[in-house]
Amino acid sequence: MGGRRVVDGVLAGVVALAGVATLAGHPASGGERVAAVAYAVLVSLPLWWRRRVPLVVAGVVGLLGMVGQLLPITSLLDGPFLLAFAVAVGTVGLVDLRWRAVGWTALAALPPFVVAAVRGEGSRELVATLGWLGLCFAIGRAVGYRRSYAAALREQAIERRVTAERLAIARDLHDVVAQSVSAVAMQATVGLHLFDSKPAEARAALERIRAVGLGASREIRELLGLLRGPDSGGPLPGLAELPELVASSRVDGPAASYRVVGEPRPCDPLVGLTLYRVAQEALTNVRRHARAGAVSVELSWRPGVVGLTVVDDGAGSAEVVAGHGIRGMRERLALVNGVLEIERAAGVRVTATVSSEEQT
Repeated sequence: MGGRRVVDGVLAGVVALAGVATLAGHPASGGERVAAVAYAVLVSLPLWWRRRVPLVVAGVVGLLGMVGQLLPITSLLDGPFLLAFAVAVGTVGLVDLRWRAVGWTALAALPPFVVAAVRGEGSRELVATLGWLGLCFAIGRAVGYRRSYAAALREQAIERRVTAERLAIARDLHDVVAQSVSAVAMQATVGLHLFDSKPAEARAALERIRAVGLGASREIRELLGLLRGPDSGGPLPGLAELPELVASSRVDGPAASYRVVGEPRPCDPLVGLTLYRVAQEALTNVRRHARAGAVSVELSWRPGVVGLTVVDDGAGSAEVVAGHGIRGMRERLALVNGVLEIERAAGVRVTATVSSEEQT
């Protein structure tokens, strides 16, 4: 959220400068101008917290507007107040999805406008000002509804993707079971045939059965984990489970290492789940196709971005780049506006990059 705080701070500064600009052309003494500039800064400062506590910010700016109406230089202060209050009102309309936002906005606007009316402010000016603030609120509300609609479309896309993915997983599960059982049966037949005459080769067949069983067991666990939904009795995996995923890949795969670069911070759970699945698919590809001796997984945190890199040193084949789950990785990342890059050199480097900022 640090980037948004910076944006809000810059916005508060811009509003303060715009408020100061409204003082141009006003006949006032130097002391009055200094007081008006200080007021412009003061009334804009609460905007720094507009996303965190929008209703409180609107109320504070409204109270500062009332104070401005009580001062003898009120004509100098109207411009800075109206600019700051317009931003506060628009933010309330943006973040509050209920019509109670209208009530809170009216309550925040009540003190300064009541005082202005008591002081004899013209009705035409008051109506024009209320119309301006109403327009700012309507713009904020329209943007808020658009974001809500976009989020709803995104959720529908995710649900469609999950349904399609589960159908694909069911097919993969069938293939894993069929292939593994066939391999076990074949190796068991060889072992039984050589048990008495060639015990060493029979033992090797048993070792192959053990390897096939371990690999099949792991793949079935992974596939069943993909099928698990949010209401299955446990939390979905995320970035915190990456070390365990990497450690478990060593059971029937190459040596694997894991490291974190940068300072970890909270991110959207969907982003964490997506990167976990990308790492899972990349490690599976390494075990199946890369013929690698080692693989490394790196989670990197940069300002506003989280990246995942999986690198192996295997010979592999061009198929690793052309298919084997690569399309699924891209589709997963597309749902969170992420990017997948695959490079082929001595081994294969899979890099996924996603914004770590949560959507408002």
